[in-house]
Amino acid sequence: MTIQPRPRVRVPLWWWMLVPILLCALTRDLWAPDEPRYGMIARWIYEQREFLVLRRCGTLYADKPPLVYWVAGLAGTLTGWSEFAMRLVSVASMAAVAWMTARLARQWFGELEERWAPVLLLGFVLIFWNSARLALDPLLTLGCVGAIFCVAQPAGDARRARNWVLLAGAFGGIGMFAKGPPALVNIGLPLLTWAWQRQRASGARAPWSAVALAALLTIAPVALWAMLASLQEPALWKPLFFGQHLGRAIEGAIHHGPPWQHLIQLPAFLLPWSVPVMIGVVVGARAWLAMRRGAEHDVGLVRAFLWFAPVFLFFSITPAKRELYLMSVYPALALLGARVLSLALRSGRISRTMALVPMALFALLALLFSCAMPLAEHLGARDPKFAAKLEGYYQVSAATQDLWPRAALVAALFTIGLGACWRARRKGLAERWAESVAVTWCLALAATSALVLPAANAIKGDRALAALLQAQGECPTAVPCYGTAPEGPRFYNGGPCVIGEAAGGDGPGDLAARMEREGAQFLALIEERDFDRLPIDVRRALEIRGTVLTGSRHVHVVARAR
Repeated sequence: MTIQPRPRVRVPLWWWMLVPILLCALTRDLWAPDEPRYGMIARWIYEQREFLVLRRCGTLYADKPPLVYWVAGLAGTLTGWSEFAMRLVSVASMAAVAWMTARLARQWFGELEERWAPVLLLGFVLIFWNSARLALDPLLTLGCVGAIFCVAQPAGDARRARNWVLLAGAFGGIGMFAKGPPALVNIGLPLLTWAWQRQRASGARAPWSAVALAALLTIAPVALWAMLASLQEPALWKPLFFGQHLGRAIEGAIHHGPPWQHLIQLPAFLLPWSVPVMIGVVVGARAWLAMRRGAEHDVGLVRAFLWFAPVFLFFSITPAKRELYLMSVYPALALLGARVLSLALRSGRISRTMALVPMALFALLALLFSCAMPLAEHLGARDPKFAAKLEGYYQVSAATQDLWPRAALVAALFTIGLGACWRARRKGLAERWAESVAVTWCLALAATSALVLPAANAIKGDRALAALLQAQGECPTAVPCYGTAPEGPRFYNGGPCVIGEAAGGDGPGDLAARMEREGAQFLALIEERDFDRLPIDVRRALEIRGTVLTGSRHVHVVARAR
């Protein structure tokens, strides 16, 4: 009897795109601006056993719901506060979103789109970077995309339709519990637009009772938490029920930007696949117009376009602007781009613009990685201030000493990939060209995450600042931080760091009062510029125990003068 060999299982290409994301999540400390804050809030929850009311180093934190902090904090407390473990909530969320995107691509288009849609999604610059960070938006995206995915599934009978709707409500609850009312915008606008344009899934309809229960599943968990937290801490009533969502949207005081900001920024965040996506948006709009005229049209393109367009318009009109606000519609953009790319692959013809943009990007990045360090040293030879800052980077991070060969390796990967793309393009091998772009991007991002990012870690992270605080002999009840955030040093066991009142041109803030209260045990963190603006008598009463370069700022550890 002959034994038939097992068929070879081909790993989907998009699985490999998770490798650079995992490496990026593995090789870094918590980096500002948001990660140290989120990490310390999560750690505070489990160390202080305070699960309802969130606090930022003891100060009330009323910005967001607690789900991400609960999950990340649980992973952290089980692993000794591993940054990688805490970031897995983001990595797992975006892996699930990529799977849903692939399923929708197969359902709406075909197998080729199923292959490329998640590749495009995980390759987008914005998705790659934020999937590897401790952040709220990946879990929000999972909740929003999960709800839309469930509603888009055709149902053979009313029972199955009801189950899909209830599951959509559960996903909506995850999105709401991750970041609050923005989930209603990212879910509600596409679904209402689909209903208005009669683009709902075919098959049986769920009863209205199931729809009502799904809405309850979406809103009730976060509403219950907000009420319980506000009852425990009355100061939370206004920010949780107005200030952090409607107030921000109306006033636009935070992240304010012009209406065209997203339109300008979007192509950069979609690299290296900007061209097929932008073409996909135009083609999707044309398909929608054809549908309105009663002409033949691509239903999948219409649905993807009507998923993206209302959310894009909403966040373009509102005063507050931030690139992460659109993260939940990036799967729709991946579907539009995958459709255009797949049609080009089926025809065997890649347009010149579609081919040149990623190739030009690879050439630019190869030049940047190969010339950045020599150029920096050349500038340092001409500018003493720049040379001093460069020397500070060298002293802080030992990995910076051999950064040039690391960067050169990344440049070589981009160069080899550029050659492979050019050769495939020249021979008219459309699919080989697309694979070369995807593989080059994947390998170069993985190499950058493994080799280049660790060189910046000591500067971007707060571990060195925490170690300097640990080395001091004083034991203060609180370490006020002026001009720098307290979460990073506190997360890395630097002491009881807290937020200090502004010290500088308006006076010393609460510095003098804290010096009086702590006495000989006084310690503080003060950014260099804030220290220089202190009154002369206050500076004479202090001594600088050490200075740490954090990002682009020098932060002093100060104590009472001996």
